[in-house]
Amino acid sequence: KEVLQAGSVMEREFSYPLISRVTGLPEKDLLSHLSVLKDSELLYERGIYPQSNYIFKHALTREVVYDSILSKKKKQIHAKIAHTIEVLYGENICDCYGILSNHCMESEDYEKAAEYSRLEARKSQKSGAFTDAIDYAKRSIACLEKLPQKETIQKRLIDARVVLSSYYFTLGYILKAKDSVEPV
Repeated sequence: KEVLQAGSVMEREFSYPLISRVTGLPEKDLLSHLSVLKDSELLYERGIYPQSNYIFKHALTREVVYDSILSKKKKQIHAKIAHTIEVLYGENICDCYGILSNHCMESEDYEKAAEYSRLEARKSQKSGAFTDAIDYAKRSIACLEKLPQKETIQKRLIDARVVLSSYYFTLGYILKAKDSVEPV
């Protein structure tokens, strides 16, 4: 149950190294639990151990398991996943900004969520994916607005709104660009 719940919080697909660190189970026990879940056809395995990925057979199964977890426990698992990703992928963390943004937001670590959202927006903008950049910039703003409004946070909020405005402006959405900086 613990493995299935942790996997559902990770998303529909998750890696063996990630589930191993998040659950903290001994390797033998974890492999046994994963084998039972595969045999019951709740999960599929892709790849070769220890670099295997596990995928929920049905998205609905993942959703039902996720929804069955108590909110407090869900927040704790999201926080643990975010921390584990930071440790596991430290050198290539730039590939995980969007995922980290989601997990930090769900664990209500709005400081980190705002920063990872900002970084993912910037990465998306550099690759020309302005729609994604706009979505992550909005997330960053939403997270910053949930933090205590100290001067440093207000400065970051102004910067985030100006950046969002520039993304809108690049796409030709002049009114949205104006509206995004209006509050500041």
